[in-house]
Amino acid sequence: MRLQLIAFFALVCINFLIDGYVYFRVIRKICSRLWLRVLYWGINYLLLAAVLIAYTLMRNHQDMDNRMMFIWFMFIYFLVYTPKIAYFLLSVWDYIPCLFRKRKLRIFNYIGGVAALYVFCSMAYGAFVNRERLIVREIGIEFPHLPAGFDNYKIVQISDIHLESFGSDTDFVSEIVLKINELNPDLIVFTGDLVTLRSMELNPFLDVLSGLKAKDGVYSILGNHDYGDYVPWKEMSEKLKDRKYLQDGEKKMGWRMLNNESVFLHRDNDSIALIGVENWGESPFPKYGNLEMAYSDLNDRQFKILLTHNPMHWDEEVITETNIDLSLSGHTHAMQIKLQLGDWRYSPSQVRYPRWSGLYKEGRQYLYVNEGIGCVFMPMRIGATPEITVIQLKCQP
Repeated sequence: MRLQLIAFFALVCINFLIDGYVYFRVIRKICSRLWLRVLYWGINYLLLAAVLIAYTLMRNHQDMDNRMMFIWFMFIYFLVYTPKIAYFLLSVWDYIPCLFRKRKLRIFNYIGGVAALYVFCSMAYGAFVNRERLIVREIGIEFPHLPAGFDNYKIVQISDIHLESFGSDTDFVSEIVLKINELNPDLIVFTGDLVTLRSMELNPFLDVLSGLKAKDGVYSILGNHDYGDYVPWKEMSEKLKDRKYLQDGEKKMGWRMLNNESVFLHRDNDSIALIGVENWGESPFPKYGNLEMAYSDLNDRQFKILLTHNPMHWDEEVITETNIDLSLSGHTHAMQIKLQLGDWRYSPSQVRYPRWSGLYKEGRQYLYVNEGIGCVFMPMRIGATPEITVIQLKCQP
């Protein structure tokens, strides 16, 4: 509690400094009327009070409605203050000449203003438009020893739905199901993080997600959020019960969950192995994934596809110890922020994850990292648009 009070006091101080700077630099010059200046300060402190009230209401992770209210209040808070911070960090350079007893500049004031407007518009677009603007990415991958029966085999991958993002509104998830079924896939795979905190997030979506159809079925794995590791459970039995509820829910939907196990898919006399591992966690969370348990001979001549939530698993274990042909991951979301210009692209996620989005190749082995569908904490997607991936396997001529 003491730490929370210190954090809130620090937040108030930072807000006051940023608001004061913007007021003396901008507001008092463009707002001559007293009531406009009072309105400026009133909005700032009402927003801060709203965040505090929302946090107080969100006493624990049980009440999803209060949690979503807190998340949206926090987003609005950042929507207001992130542009201000961008303006401050750029416009303050106007004062550098004052250190040498020269007149301050004006150019950075305009640069900061443009940057603040860009940040505000990007965040607003990411939250209210792009967050539910679905895209379909189609890629074809050629393999030298793909069985002939699987030439042009179509796999649809989805990942990181994070159903908490949508509350109880099923419209967007229904659109996803409809779009996937229109693609007429041979196989649908889900690479983890169906929920964010608790399995009860699945309840409004059971019937909708049951509608996914593919010739060889729907297969899934668990992601780091599916284990309940982010909830302060009173008893371990509660956590295990919650996880079982999620597994039972996916089974009711007709999904086959692969928990460190594998299945064979057949086309006439040909077959490929589909391997699924539990989440290969990062510290301080455990590594539930076990490749050796999932498949007996990881270097045999069988064509193999691996579902593994965390793409770091590919570098750490898959390409170093196996000959698995294709691995499918999610997890990164591209940190819900991706900037792209031609072939150049950037996301904050690449600081942590060398393989953070798209197709990667090492030797004859491939990895595809799906950017996911839902959101965690910030309900926005800037550039990292919700993604359905269509992967077509091809025999190399």
